[in-house]
Amino acid sequence: MSKRTSSQSPIDALVALAKGMWITLKHMLVRPDDTVRFPFERKEPLPRMHGRHILNRYENGLEKCIGCELCAGACPADAILVWGAENPKDNPVSPGERYAAVYEINMLRCIFCGLCVEACPTDAITMTTFFEFTGTSRSSMVYSKEELLTPPPQVEWTKLGYIGDPLVLPQDQMEQPGVGKLHDPLDVGGAGEVDVPVVWLPQERWHNASEVGVDDEVNKA
Repeated sequence: MSKRTSSQSPIDALVALAKGMWITLKHMLVRPDDTVRFPFERKEPLPRMHGRHILNRYENGLEKCIGCELCAGACPADAILVWGAENPKDNPVSPGERYAAVYEINMLRCIFCGLCVEACPTDAITMTTFFEFTGTSRSSMVYSKEELLTPPPQVEWTKLGYIGDPLVLPQDQMEQPGVGKLHDPLDVGGAGEVDVPVVWLPQERWHNASEVGVDDEVNKA
């Protein structure tokens, strides 16, 4: 029976241990304390946080969803079910020829990647910062179209028995993976922020790019 031999000396092992302990101590002494006493204390969510989905309407009340089913096709987890139907001419639901007769999202399957937002051509589906999901059954975590048309936490109060008032950023403050307001640092005409898909522009031209010093890199180029 062969004996296992190690090429590492005791001194090398002590040095490796000291390096690991130094990293731990450095984080304990220098790193700021980000821990909060949840749920009694809460942090304001980040603008790019991927939380519960919401289906949007136009100002006139028509649904933005046209039932194209692109979001369902883009979902890698097969969490979205969309059945499109012809739009009634006498009482249209959306401005297009079709609308979503059935729209469901299984939150247990969803991985909150945001690909559905990127795939939507009409900005019908976006994501909120609400993340406090809990339910007593699998079926309760399947959201219907009417529930997705209602912003959180109104649905969760009755559907899931949610208690409290979560920190949910308004949609105009969110930076969606596929839509949202963008600031172009190369724009010298002062046009300001415009609503265009984020995926159409490189990352250095996203909103708040100047805060991370990207403007300097763009100017150098």
